[in-house]
Amino acid sequence: MVQQTLGLDEEAMSRFRLFWGISWFTIVKGWHFTEFAILTGLTAKGLQWWNQSQSITTIGLAMLACVAFAASDEWHQTFVPDRFGTLTDVLIDSLGVLVMGGVLIRRQRKFDRSAAID
Repeated sequence: MVQQTLGLDEEAMSRFRLFWGISWFTIVKGWHFTEFAILTGLTAKGLQWWNQSQSITTIGLAMLACVAFAASDEWHQTFVPDRFGTLTDVLIDSLGVLVMGGVLIRRQRKFDRSAAID
């Protein structure tokens, strides 16, 4: 349909397919990364509220819970018709968890150092 509508030859259509494939992958998988980074931040904040303190252990627990959720979500998809769970998606989700966890741990260490100086 795209080829006919735009009057593209086979080479141009091949480039379009490549562009669209990369764009789709970047948007969809980038969103997975982003939502798991946000989930990690919110989970760490929730654990901080519940424990009345924030520590590297709390952040690690939040990260572990989010990776477990990513794996269980992909496993769940294996039971849904026309869906399938993939290890790649778990790894992309886990990368979002790892990046946000790293940011939170770095901030916590900075906070701990400044509190020790005061």
